[in-house]
Amino acid sequence: MKTLALIAAAGMASTAAAQDLCITVAPDGLGGNGWTIEAELLTAPPSPIIQIWANAGFQLSGDGAINITSYNASYDTTLGDAVLTDNGTNTVGFTGDADGTGFFGTPDASNPLAVASFTYDGTFQALGMSLVGQNSAIFDLPPFNDIRLYQDAQGNAGSLSFEIKIIPAPASAALLGLGGLAAVRRRR
Repeated sequence: MKTLALIAAAGMASTAAAQDLCITVAPDGLGGNGWTIEAELLTAPPSPIIQIWANAGFQLSGDGAINITSYNASYDTTLGDAVLTDNGTNTVGFTGDADGTGFFGTPDASNPLAVASFTYDGTFQALGMSLVGQNSAIFDLPPFNDIRLYQDAQGNAGSLSFEIKIIPAPASAALLGLGGLAAVRRRR
C-alpha cells in the first residue's frame, strides 16, 4: 500500500511541473530493433506556431550501433530541408527545423510530429538522448517572429521547458514490472 501511495505522489509531482515540449523516443512497434522520435507540444502556445522545434540538434547515444533509417519528409521549413548527420555511429546528430503549421496543424498529443526513425543494436538501459546547441520554437507574433529557446547554443536552459522520455520496448517493460513485483514480494 505504501508503494502505491509513493507512485501516486510521484505522478502528482510530475504533473505539477508541466513541460512545454515532450520529445519521446520509443520502439516502433514492429518487433525489431527499430525506434521512433516524436515531438509534441504540451502547453497552449502564446500565438500560432511556425516551428515547434527549430534549430533542432540532438545526440543519441548507447552501447550498440545506431543507424538513422528515415526522417519525416515534412520536417523542413522555408529555411531549408532537415539534414541528418553522423549516420551509423553511436552518436547521431540531427539538425533542421520542424514546421508546426499547415495541413498537419500544431503537433500535440493527438498529432505528434514524427521526427525520425532509427535502429539500435544496444541495450535499452544504455540508450540516451540529449539536446545539442540551440534548440527553439518560433511563434508568429507580427511584425516579427518570436523565437523562444528550449536551450541556448551553450546548453543553458531557455524560457521553454522540455522533457525527453525514452520508452522501453514491451519486453523490457515486462521485465521491469516483474523485477518490481519480485522486490515487493521479497519485502514481505
